[in-house]
Amino acid sequence: MLNERSLLSQFLHFTAATVSSLMVFSLYSIVDGLFVAKGVGEYAMSSVNLAVPFTNVLFSIAIIFAVGTSTIIAIYLGRGEGEKANSLFSQNLVLLTVTGLVITALVLIFLEPFARLLGAKGVTLPYTIDYLRGLAPFAVCFIISYNLEVLIKTDGYPRLAIITVVTGCLTNCVLDYAAIFVLDWGVWGAAVATGTSQLLTCVIYLCHFLGRKTTFHPVRFRMDWHIYKRLIPIGVADGVTELCNGVMIFLFNRIILRCLGDDGLVSYTIIAYVNTLVINTMLGISQGSQPLVSFHYGKEDREGYRKLLRYGFAAVGIMTGVIFTAVMLLAPQVAHLFLGGKNPALNLASTGALRRYALSYLLVGGNILMGGFLTAVERPTGAICISVGRGLVFQASALLVLAFTIGGNAIWYAPVVSEVVCFVMAVWFLRRFLRG
Repeated sequence: MLNERSLLSQFLHFTAATVSSLMVFSLYSIVDGLFVAKGVGEYAMSSVNLAVPFTNVLFSIAIIFAVGTSTIIAIYLGRGEGEKANSLFSQNLVLLTVTGLVITALVLIFLEPFARLLGAKGVTLPYTIDYLRGLAPFAVCFIISYNLEVLIKTDGYPRLAIITVVTGCLTNCVLDYAAIFVLDWGVWGAAVATGTSQLLTCVIYLCHFLGRKTTFHPVRFRMDWHIYKRLIPIGVADGVTELCNGVMIFLFNRIILRCLGDDGLVSYTIIAYVNTLVINTMLGISQGSQPLVSFHYGKEDREGYRKLLRYGFAAVGIMTGVIFTAVMLLAPQVAHLFLGGKNPALNLASTGALRRYALSYLLVGGNILMGGFLTAVERPTGAICISVGRGLVFQASALLVLAFTIGGNAIWYAPVVSEVVCFVMAVWFLRRFLRG
């Protein structure tokens, strides 16, 4: 239960579990890209990156409903309303299953147009189509798996979430290797391997919630559509963070092809993998503390949730320093990991691009934390403005201005411009709430 440990102990327990599971979760796409780069080629790796916005959409749907459901369930538990928690959990599961099946059908029916919409053309088109064909049948698994990964921590079992995610990642690594290097299934095999590992994690999570040790569990329910007027605004902020990441990858792909060509797209693919790890680390701190913040907010424990916010800023500050230093020092090694030594000029260009992009990491954690905190205390307006601002509006504006006025390598500075503007706005929203 949420109140069985000291506040600091709970914070460390939940955030460490969430950061670990999200970082491991990030390895799904990174492992796909790495194996494809080594086993098929760097342009095949680029095609995997072109398909990333599709998985971002799946994860954003999962996050919207997971964060919204988790927040409301935590508040219900804080108030001792267990039956409401059971009912909400159950209808959330059913709704997401139907949503996943609809997405699978639409993607498979409109496979090639969808691949072209993502930016695939020429040499990357057949690779992207193959990857989507292997991934689309598992849309339900992607949505349900991540949704339950969040909810299982709200249930008080963050360690089980880590074990499950690690199990899924290791399964993905083994299946990726077998599919690409043993069976020669190419990018389609990489997608099937990833989908199968997601299916496995779904089974593990469902077995937990069907057991006897859960705080909330599936029950027969009557659909309550009115709850989504409250749930969706709560979850939209974090969901938009993930969705905007996909939209920005889509925009970057298009702008890079225009300004830097195919080699620039290869460099951005490497940046996107590193960025996924960084964003998910910061999201882990934010999302890990959210059930605790919501629980204390539901109890009207003002000092409790303020203290959790201070813990969050301390954790973000430490991780920011570690990540930024590591990226600046190890950028050449990261580029070499994906590209090898066959094209020194591309390695050098990728290293420079990664270091320019990494300037945004100095502020990204604080912005995500402030948005997550406002979500947990049911201040969706501020949270959504932060998420949409940093993830899409400010960054897209900076990208387009830099691309059409300066062009070339200047586009890599767009994220840091976005984060600076967003930081000012986020501080204003947070101070407004704390003074209220």
